[in-house]
Amino acid sequence: MDVSVKHSTEDSWLSKALVYYQIIDESLFQELVMRNAEERYFYNILTRNDYLNEKEIRQFVKIALQIPTVDLDKIVSEKEVIDLIPEEVCRRYNLIGLQMDKTHIAVAFSDPFNLDAENEIEYVTRKYVKKFFAPINTIKQKINEYYSPEKIITNFVNKTGRKANVKFAGDTNFDSDSPVVKLVDQIISDSITKEASDIHIEPKESVVQVRFRIDGVLRNELEVPRSLHSALASRIKIISNLNIAESRKPQDGKAKVTIEDADIDLRVSILPTSFGEKIVVRILDKRNASVSFDKMGIMGENREILEQCFQLKQGMVLVTGPTGSGKSTTLYAAINRIRSTTNNILTIEDPIEYMFEGINQVQVNEKAGITFASALRSFLRQDPDVILVGEIRDRETAETSIQAALTGHLVLSTLHTNDTFTTVTRLKDMGVDKFKITEALEAVIAQRLVRKLCDCKTPVNEENVDEKLLNILKKNNKSVTLYEPKGCAKCGFAGYKGRIGVYEILILNNMLKDMIANDASVQLMRKTAKTNGFKNLFEDAMSLVAMGITDYDEVVRVINPVMRKEKPVESDETSLSDADDSLKLNIPKESTPTEKPKTTKSKASAKKPSATASGPAKILITDDSDQTRLMVTKIIQKMTKWETLEARDGEEALKMIKKSKPDLMVLDIMMPNMDGYELLQNIKSNPHLEDIPVLIFSALKTPKSEQKVYELGADGFIVKPIEPNRMIEQITKVLERKKIVTNKKSVQKDDEMELRLV
Repeated sequence: MDVSVKHSTEDSWLSKALVYYQIIDESLFQELVMRNAEERYFYNILTRNDYLNEKEIRQFVKIALQIPTVDLDKIVSEKEVIDLIPEEVCRRYNLIGLQMDKTHIAVAFSDPFNLDAENEIEYVTRKYVKKFFAPINTIKQKINEYYSPEKIITNFVNKTGRKANVKFAGDTNFDSDSPVVKLVDQIISDSITKEASDIHIEPKESVVQVRFRIDGVLRNELEVPRSLHSALASRIKIISNLNIAESRKPQDGKAKVTIEDADIDLRVSILPTSFGEKIVVRILDKRNASVSFDKMGIMGENREILEQCFQLKQGMVLVTGPTGSGKSTTLYAAINRIRSTTNNILTIEDPIEYMFEGINQVQVNEKAGITFASALRSFLRQDPDVILVGEIRDRETAETSIQAALTGHLVLSTLHTNDTFTTVTRLKDMGVDKFKITEALEAVIAQRLVRKLCDCKTPVNEENVDEKLLNILKKNNKSVTLYEPKGCAKCGFAGYKGRIGVYEILILNNMLKDMIANDASVQLMRKTAKTNGFKNLFEDAMSLVAMGITDYDEVVRVINPVMRKEKPVESDETSLSDADDSLKLNIPKESTPTEKPKTTKSKASAKKPSATASGPAKILITDDSDQTRLMVTKIIQKMTKWETLEARDGEEALKMIKKSKPDLMVLDIMMPNMDGYELLQNIKSNPHLEDIPVLIFSALKTPKSEQKVYELGADGFIVKPIEPNRMIEQITKVLERKKIVTNKKSVQKDDEMELRLV
């Protein structure tokens, strides 16, 4: 083949090599170049048109041209190397320095055959060059990260389309034009605009990831170059009055920011990790301090019972749940409701998140001797009407709180337990006398927060809902209106916007108090409470599902992992707390960014591609790309009943076949250790394995490559980029053909066969 024709791209070394090794032919090359005349690099033409991906090109360069490759996203260039090689040289030749020792320097080239570049590096550094290949786009990105990081920050800030009007208290450089200052301002401004509760700045091996916790779920917001981490950490330390020179110890600080005429407090926590300092910023928006039962969306029976609890004049009311379940918010709403000029309200908190007018708030300070227990003892001499204890953590605090409740005060506090009934057990475990518990404890409120469906939600046809789930919803609710999340710009394409509380409220009547005093079991107390109308967390959440406020998948995510651990209480019928974990909405999904838990079997899933006669078909996916294996596995799990197995290369696939023979294989050609051609030959030359159908992944389906794999015994191609419906259709057809052949033959059982892999 004549490969001496002119190659009109700047990386002609790559196109010539691909043609020479018959990965592509000359006519295809010319066609691609003509169709993409504006593109200067053939590498970009291949990847953008899905003929070859980045990994496949790197493997070709490594195997065929014997040039080692490097993933620049996993390698951090040494500062000494960056300082040694001038930026002008890097940009002129499209290269980036990596590491060096006394005699050699490792450099990533976009054109490893450029001798001028190699000679100039040796002249500048006085070291021998060790060449690596990396894509030109990645090299250009890394040059900007290491030599001009301010450009990356400026681009990010400009993308938002608005200027962050942020001012930090005590910071004289708030109007600075420094890129890092702008970046921090933009991150904090965006987090407040998106109503995030926390900002997570996490250094990774090659990047710094910024995530926001919105509605209780962390969302990725942006990635910052690894080289900017130290400057980013220093800026946050400055605004929170921390030691910028200390990076080996954890530090805690706080800051105050003014944005849109609102003062917002920030709590900063810095923790050293293996890749650098991880920073978490808690956002405390004072505008949320004026929370009320109305704003929290509490309604109906829950509203009446909660108001009844917080109108008590004495006794103890506990709010329980895990961290982030809204316990403090509920107590603040209660305080807002009962505070008045006729009440003396004292609180002990760690930390004080919001300041309330007309309330005496005390901050825990163990160094000064102010603990929950010591503050409580002092409170009793301050003539209080209501006492709020931030958290009961130990026996001393528990007993002092109980004593305060017994002496004519209303005590409000929180405790970390899963539900209302285990709260009593927890107090006993702390050493509190059971008779004091029965005298002091009036009510326990367990709660969780579930995300509300955004206004973009779409209705669900009852025909697509699991029958068991539908029966439960209709049994406990007058009307049922089901929706599913969709996703829009307003909710950040999550499908959810805002959160609402789910409550389990236990009022301790005389019967339950007698049971506590007699050490009755939790199961017996729960059964007794249910006869008096008690609703557990799961039942309350299901009422929100029936009203279309949230969906069943969100309830499972937040509540069901706890509730399913309970033992059945009733033997004659299924309790909602013991609902089958397989209850799901079986709705055909569109390709949207909305994240949804996997759905399981239901009536509507009967039309999915069926399993083999002996059970679900086993599909072995063999590909060295983690992303490809994950994508194919997700598609199969979502659209079929088949089981999936995964292997990274041919050798691993053969080992797996020894243990369990798959019904079909999906195989990539270019892999390390043992490529697809060799694996295919091994399978088809073994009489015990030759009946396994094999489909080949191919980014480039040419007549020559097609002929070669068919000659080796492949059953077909799956062309990249993968189309889910097309792939499932191809696999289904091959499985059906295999089933027909198997029925015609008399084949021994797999467990009676002795596999001898050639």
